[in-house]
Amino acid sequence: MSKRSRKGNTRPLALNLATLSGIYAYMYCMMASSAMLEMPILGGALYMCGQAAMVLYSICTPPLRDYYSVNLRTWSAVISGLMLLLNAALLVFYPIRLEDARVWLLLGVVLLMLLRSALGKKLIRVSVTRGMPEKRFLMLYIGSHVICVLGAAAVLFSCLSMVTAAQLCGGFALVSALEAYGQLKDRAEQRVLLEPVSPQSYFNLRERIGKVNAFTSYEALSSCIMVALEITLVLMYTFLSVTGEQLLTCMLLSVGCTLLAQEAADFVLRRRERRQRSDPTVMMLIGLFLWMYSLVLFGRTMESGTPQSPEAYFSLILCSLGVSVCLTVLMRMERTMVQVAKFSAGNALGGYRQMRRAGTELATLVGEMIALCALTILSFAAGKNLPHNAPEFAARFQPLLVIPAMLAVIGALLGAFRFPLSQRYMDKLGRFLQLKQEGNENPALEKQLEKVVVKPHRQPFFINTLKAVLRPFFRHTLQGTENIVEDVDNPLVFLCNHGEIYGPVAAVLNIPVPIRPWTISEITVDKDEMAAYVYKYTIKRQKWLPEFLKMPIAKMIGPLSVWAMGCLESIPVYRNKPRDLMNTFRMSVEALQAGDNLLIFPENPNAVAQGHGYERQGLGELFTGFEMLAPIYYNKTGKCLRFIPAFAHQKMRTLTFAPIITFDPNNEPNAERERIVSYLQETMREMYETEEAKYQQKIRFFTFS
Repeated sequence: MSKRSRKGNTRPLALNLATLSGIYAYMYCMMASSAMLEMPILGGALYMCGQAAMVLYSICTPPLRDYYSVNLRTWSAVISGLMLLLNAALLVFYPIRLEDARVWLLLGVVLLMLLRSALGKKLIRVSVTRGMPEKRFLMLYIGSHVICVLGAAAVLFSCLSMVTAAQLCGGFALVSALEAYGQLKDRAEQRVLLEPVSPQSYFNLRERIGKVNAFTSYEALSSCIMVALEITLVLMYTFLSVTGEQLLTCMLLSVGCTLLAQEAADFVLRRRERRQRSDPTVMMLIGLFLWMYSLVLFGRTMESGTPQSPEAYFSLILCSLGVSVCLTVLMRMERTMVQVAKFSAGNALGGYRQMRRAGTELATLVGEMIALCALTILSFAAGKNLPHNAPEFAARFQPLLVIPAMLAVIGALLGAFRFPLSQRYMDKLGRFLQLKQEGNENPALEKQLEKVVVKPHRQPFFINTLKAVLRPFFRHTLQGTENIVEDVDNPLVFLCNHGEIYGPVAAVLNIPVPIRPWTISEITVDKDEMAAYVYKYTIKRQKWLPEFLKMPIAKMIGPLSVWAMGCLESIPVYRNKPRDLMNTFRMSVEALQAGDNLLIFPENPNAVAQGHGYERQGLGELFTGFEMLAPIYYNKTGKCLRFIPAFAHQKMRTLTFAPIITFDPNNEPNAERERIVSYLQETMREMYETEEAKYQQKIRFFTFS
């Protein structure tokens, strides 16, 4: 594996751990508070109070202050102030007795945890800005962490038993190691964050990409996930700390599952990217559904009153898996957002990282505030005697603990469904930027990306789900796939038999590369025309259907078909409208220039022996007009269009592909049209005869056996 690839693999893990390290530190402070004062919420509240103060300080001081808008600084200050007030409210129920040495010792442990994190960030910032030697940086960085661990150990061993103190020291060291790993691996990101950028260029960038749908959708999704993360883990681990004694075990399980899930998610994404089948949004949805199910399971665990049951640990594992998958995919999407910013704002990306950091920190503050609000309300409802009994705790506070987290995850789910970019368009965006960097232009691809990236757009999740559901029922054996030679600079045009509705369904579900089908305008544009077309060419010929049901069924199919064709990005074919037919060729050439493969069903439904309709078996006469696409495409691009014949055999359940035939501009136009059409006609008929012979042989075998 190359150095570059290894770096690309470790960065998401680093960011994943950096995001979760605050949660683990919060968990640890609750563990220490529970062991020292039997008040776990107090330790967690003190830690969040310190975190809010640190974030507020970073926002209100240079260099970040100049890159935060007035509204953003105001909201951050308001949220941080509310968090401080909520912490003050908690102290009403957990009054700090200044004469109690354990209170000061707990405060010392929390401050050491905060100091360790702040020192690490400060040293990285100094090393990046001032060019500190690597050895000196590592000595200071490791030394600061070791001093904090030793300081925490001195405090813990002074007031706790040897076993408990040793466990808590191990937890402190584990949290330190996790955050150190994330910080050290993310030093390159810090270098970008600290590069000098003029505030004016930052705000210009903010204004330009703030109107881009793909970016705003991603920002909303990212914010929802960060809010959901804070609420979920804070409330879940608060419950476990109050009702159980194995919080360290829970933390170790969470860390282990985080690492494993991240590596698994990253491996799957990379593997599917190589196969050009990756879609980060789908994996994001899988992670969110795992997350949601873990919350449901956690709620059931609380109702059962068995926080240490296998079901409780299973819910924790699922939650860690779901969260880790979501964060891993989020980091993958972040790379695409940089490309989105370049597409909409050119190379003037000064302040982009600062802008994303501001949004992330604000979302984190919102999540912590909501979680702290829930804890405060919980404490107000319970009074000074917070229940330590799981059934009582669950009976009082189960909705409070679960519902906010569920609502946040539902918000993230809605954000994922709203995200407009599939992997196909992510790849197209990268290809366009590469072409632009090389000094080349592709207006058709740019126009297509404008519609998908900048303007409102939705991924066809429902139609993709429907295809996934139908594919097992229409599974075909693919033959001749070696003939499918992809080239993004010169896409393919697939020609397939119609077989009434069978051919289009089999081809759309089973062709192994992305395609955009040609579809007759009657079933693409107008639902009434669609109903009449389906009735004439398909429904009317179904003798098993009662006559009075045929037209109502056709009218019911009409709107669904128009919607489905839109989701498939089909190109309407205006068969009997010569003027409008030019739009078909114009749209097709633009699609080819943008790198889209086309799928055409060239059979003439009016040429069959029995009257109107398509051949149910075999191959009917072909229209020849589709071949005009080749010279138009050649005149526009100078490239020779490639046609590949395919045949879907219903009885054998096979989809066969024959060798490609390429347009030759040197031939006389009519002769070239005849050559291409004759080859396609003969080849598709041969494929049918071959598969039909196999079927007849199969029938004879089973008959005689």
